[in-house]
Amino acid sequence: MKKKIIVVGAGLAGMIAAYTAQREGADVVLVDRGSIGLGTNSAMANGVIAGPTGSYNKKEYIADTIDIGRGINRRPMVEIAAAEAGGAISFLRSVGLNVVEGINLYSVKSPDPGVIPGVAIVKKIAEAIEGLDSFRTVKGFYVTEIMKAEGRACGIRGLNAEGKETTIAANAVILAAGGAGAVYLKNDNQKTIMGQGCLLAAKAGLTLWDMEFVQFYPLVFADAHLPSAIVFPPYHKEVKVTNSAGDDIVAKYGLGDINEAVVKKRDEFSAILFHELRSGSVWMDFRNIPPEMWKEHPLSLLARMRHDFSARPVAVSPAAHFFMGGVRTNEKGETDLPGLFACGEVVSGLHGANRRGGNALLECVVFGTIASRNAARHALENDVLPMKESGTAPTVVSGSSADLRAIRQEIRKIAWDNAGVVRSEEGIKEGLEKIAAVQGRLGATLPRTTNERRLKLDLESAAFTVQAVLTASLGRKESRGSFLRSDLPYEDNANWKKNSCLRYNAEQDSFALSFEDPARITLLYFEPVE
Repeated sequence: MKKKIIVVGAGLAGMIAAYTAQREGADVVLVDRGSIGLGTNSAMANGVIAGPTGSYNKKEYIADTIDIGRGINRRPMVEIAAAEAGGAISFLRSVGLNVVEGINLYSVKSPDPGVIPGVAIVKKIAEAIEGLDSFRTVKGFYVTEIMKAEGRACGIRGLNAEGKETTIAANAVILAAGGAGAVYLKNDNQKTIMGQGCLLAAKAGLTLWDMEFVQFYPLVFADAHLPSAIVFPPYHKEVKVTNSAGDDIVAKYGLGDINEAVVKKRDEFSAILFHELRSGSVWMDFRNIPPEMWKEHPLSLLARMRHDFSARPVAVSPAAHFFMGGVRTNEKGETDLPGLFACGEVVSGLHGANRRGGNALLECVVFGTIASRNAARHALENDVLPMKESGTAPTVVSGSSADLRAIRQEIRKIAWDNAGVVRSEEGIKEGLEKIAAVQGRLGATLPRTTNERRLKLDLESAAFTVQAVLTASLGRKESRGSFLRSDLPYEDNANWKKNSCLRYNAEQDSFALSFEDPARITLLYFEPVE
């Protein structure tokens, strides 16, 4: 008899996990609150995949990834990524993707230069899983709880597409719910990515790690008539970034060129732009691009937007891009809750204090595969357990959709102002007070429709995530990687080369914060990379 595995989240990591689990003989249910693939951050990717190549060996990849992560990566995860990168690239090619090898990375080429490579990736993976036996997708399902029995995960509870509370039992669960970029006022994520996976994990009793580390991408469209999306690199040599006085910002601060600044000095570049924005707008100027270049990717993507980039500059700003923090798994992809596995952006460890460009897609494929293989093995060894009823209904009736939308904007502003590109003790403490007040108002609001209920659940996740980011930020007394404090501007390896750990107390709605030396984490079954 086949064993059932539930995969929560249908981005690249979730789709890879679902595909692999089915191939391992499991009966797979892939659930997502939106569409499969296209409604996720994976669809917005530029198609760059980091990893060892013919001219860039495993040791170099590991060293660079840990250097960018400022030494607090979980080295076992970095070594696994290095060891398994070749298989990940082979898999992507096997489903029909055009993956081109570069010097120290790979690039997925879209068949249409006007289509984002991420769209091409998720469409190909979706095609690969369509029609698989013992596989089904459940769209419009909002997961509210990881169910437990006898000390292990046994299924999920949530709202189905009609808003009815529903439970689904399983032998194992894989959490692939993504990050939380959309909690910020300025971000380039899908608008519903608000830390739902982190809240699900914390309510299930798991600790959260490195939540203070949020990566901001320096160059994101800030014009009101354009989507809040990355201005995809590489950037032509004629492109300039200027401030309100017309100064070339890259030249002014000695950043080299724009591409070098984005790859090697991303956090410094974001902080500089954040500072410049206090004096006025920051602009990206494409007017000197040769006409023949506009048909080439990524410039070809701009041609489809409502802006004449060849005639006038466009406003840009740093924006929240990626969460390095999340749950911790072992080398099998299993969390501290037996039967609950995790993969993708919801997992911490690979990136340390900052994510190396290209490691997000690699992480999805490598660890989506590992988590699902081991989830399938766990499922074969464990029967489905009966799920106990849990949860309480709210009793206070007030509010409306307008109230919830106002709260959403307030949460995003708190995140941007108090947990943004550059932070300070004063601002962090102010943010904690503000988010506590918002959580009180949110708790006193009873939604009247299914859509309002889903929005309130999103906002509970968002407020929880901002609280976690602020709490971990207050505890770290230095600047490191993507985490920048104006009042503590230097990296302190002697005292703070550590990972933050948050333990959530649901009854008191509070966190206990501690720090752990990453050197204490050892590799269990992978051989050292030669």
